[in-house]
Amino acid sequence: MGWAPSTPGAVRGQVVYVSAKTTDELQAYKGKLKGTIVITSEPRPIPAPYDQPLSPMLVPFRESYILRPPARAGQPVPERPPYYQFQRDAYKFFRDEGAAAVLLDSSKEDALLNMTSIGGRNYDIGALPTAYITSENYELIWRLLKRGAVEAEVEITNSFSDKPVDVYNTVAEIRGTEKPDEVVFIGAHLDSWDLGTGSTDNGTGSMVVLEAARALEKLGLKPKRTIRFVLFSGEEQGLNGSRAYVEAHKADLAKFSAILVHDTGTGKVLSLGLQGNYQDREDLDKALEPLREIGLLELSLRSMSGTDHLPFDQAGVPGFYAIQDPVDYNRTHHSQSDTFDRVHEDTLIQGAQVLAVWVYNVAQLPDLLPRKPVEQLKGERER
Repeated sequence: MGWAPSTPGAVRGQVVYVSAKTTDELQAYKGKLKGTIVITSEPRPIPAPYDQPLSPMLVPFRESYILRPPARAGQPVPERPPYYQFQRDAYKFFRDEGAAAVLLDSSKEDALLNMTSIGGRNYDIGALPTAYITSENYELIWRLLKRGAVEAEVEITNSFSDKPVDVYNTVAEIRGTEKPDEVVFIGAHLDSWDLGTGSTDNGTGSMVVLEAARALEKLGLKPKRTIRFVLFSGEEQGLNGSRAYVEAHKADLAKFSAILVHDTGTGKVLSLGLQGNYQDREDLDKALEPLREIGLLELSLRSMSGTDHLPFDQAGVPGFYAIQDPVDYNRTHHSQSDTFDRVHEDTLIQGAQVLAVWVYNVAQLPDLLPRKPVEQLKGERER
């Protein structure tokens, strides 16, 4: 995992399954983890690559993407499970108890690996050496563990820079003719993990944004409001590029109408996730009406926390994301299979059409898109 510390050479220890799901349950393992190799889950079923995305941020089945039944105004936002806090508590507990390393299931078929960060958005060095292993190897360890004691040897060699590295958001715009200080955004992110080439996470989204920009520019359209195209950096490390952008433009947020982000691979855009912005449904239904003929379905109130619309939405600017056909996103996501040959040109053209129509028509609305009610926004921030 990114920002995982190294082991002191090869370390060998008993494999221990820690089944705790809460901080209190960790106490049952006190005094039992010194020198061990910890695993924290049963083998997870590998999703069917064309029917189910990997990320728990996304709904599991394609037919569930669409809002059924229609949500009611003021519908409460479900509470987020305290998973991330428990994860931090658990790793600190493992370290304090003297565990040697943690192994995780990649949950991918065909011996593909997975990759993400243990360091969080502040680039902290992780509490313990931690690595993903292939699902086949993880399941082998699990089967052996059910029969008796298992010993594993782990060696992780990692290095860290002792100086910060500058990275940049890439920004362009078509200046508005009537209300140039008011801005509508479309975006994606440039950074990726290193197992593949980042083609579907998120070269695809970046190309869709660029193609939408090219098409609007070539048509010579003159939007009322400014249309801004942003390719964020640091998304994979914790939405750092979009968080920095929102922070740098605090004084301008009142004039930002909305943002739409494309960030789940090469699949066709099926709907837009409203991120709980029910108040914008009527305006967006009108803005998106021309897209019915290319397969855009009913808008959804679903939310996703892991991409660059979120810092905008949390700051009060309506943030939306493209809900896409998952295609083989489970296979390519953060794996060595995330390569150019996995990209589908026709569906990216459709995605560029969706983004171009959305951003132009929202820029042409009589007013900025309405914000969430203050109490709803406050509750979401607290969660």
